[in-house]
Order: sequence, then structure tokens, then C-alpha cells
Amino acid sequence: MIAKKEAGCPLMQMAQRLLGHQPGTQEETRWRLLQAATEVFAAVGYHAATTREISKRAEVNLASIHYHFGDKAELYREVFRLPFLNDCNTFAKLDIAQATLPEALQSFYNWLFPPSAEEDPMMQLFMRLHAREEAEPSGVLGDALAQAFRPNHEKLQALLCREFNLKKPDAEVDRLSFSLAGLASVYFHGGRSIVEELAPHLVNGKHAKQAMVEKLVGYALAMIESERARRAAAGRAKK
Repeated sequence: MIAKKEAGCPLMQMAQRLLGHQPGTQEETRWRLLQAATEVFAAVGYHAATTREISKRAEVNLASIHYHFGDKAELYREVFRLPFLNDCNTFAKLDIAQATLPEALQSFYNWLFPPSAEEDPMMQLFMRLHAREEAEPSGVLGDALAQAFRPNHEKLQALLCREFNLKKPDAEVDRLSFSLAGLASVYFHGGRSIVEELAPHLVNGKHAKQAMVEKLVGYALAMIESERARRAAAGRAKK
């Protein structure tokens, strides 16, 4: 059973930040649908969710889903892209020619390390949504998440190429890029609930988040320096 819809639309604040202005009527309808869809999909999963229930929950007509998203599958994919659109996602826009390595890594982990449910009321819904997708795959996501992650992945690769004086990523940069992201992966979506159960002091509260980001930056710097040393040794061995 789906719980009664709460008043307001927490996503509307995100909409205002992304749009740079108060959403107009059509924009507001789109974000109300995203809010309602997140709630419904998180509650019952993709297959059991109906567009009728979503539109009713958003208090808009059923045709609005077709107008703004085309169909239920695309609406679902768009909901999964939402965490990549939050106002912490500044890393993809970072000027890596100007940022120091620690600054760039901090921006990266600030984006990857999500706020708690207390800081962001949508986070609990996103976590439930991802848990449902893992338990009951929808079969409609395709490469939606990969495409949403791509800008930040490419920016991280560019940062590493800068550090290693490379014109383009090689296999070791690929490995290191995913390893750096992997340092934070356990702290979001499905893995977050495990951390909260076994070591809640690591993730609960703003100060805990800041401390974890600082630690992740330190771990990442050590990994990058290790790869830098490996490359230097390999270069010397060739001479």
C-alpha cells in the first residue's frame, strides 16, 4: 500500500536551483510528476506502479506524463537520473586547469558522498528505489545511469591525465578512475543502509560527512601518488 502523499514537493527546491528561477506552470508539473513518481516507484517498484497513481499523486492529469516524459519507462529512467542533478554535482563543471588535485578530489567526493535522509528528505526515497531495482530489476534502465555518470567520469579521467602528463586515458587510468569512485560507492544507495547499521557514526550528520570526504581525499591522493611512483619507476626501467 502506498502511503498518503505528503504536502509540498521537496524536488521543487532542486528545480529552482537548476532552472535559476521559479518554475513556471509546465515546469512545475514536470517536477511534481518526478516527485510523485519517486514516491510511487520507491513504494511498490517499477512493475506495480501505474501512471494513473503517479498522476493522481502529483495532482495533474494523466496525459501530462506522456507530454513531459513519453511513457512510464522514460519517467523511471529520469527519476534515476535525479541524484546526478543535485546542486552538489559541481565536479563536472570544475575547471581542472585551475583546481589543485586535493580541491578537485574534494569536489568529486562531495558529489559522490550523499547527504543523509535528515539533510535531504529525498535521499531515503532514492535509497529505497535503488534497493528495489536491485531486488526486482525493471529491465528498462539500460545505460541511463552510465550516461548520467559519464560527465564526472570523463572529468576524473582528464584530471588523472593531467597528473600523469597523458594526452588520453590508458588502461591504468581507467582502473584508477573506477577505484577512486569505488572508495565512496559503499556509502550511497544500497550500501548506505549497511553502513548505517554497522557503523552509523561514519555517515550520520554533517560533520561525519565532512570527515569522511576528507578521509576519502587522503586515500585517493595516496592511490594517485602510488600510481605516479609506479609510472616513474617504469619510465626509469626503460632507460
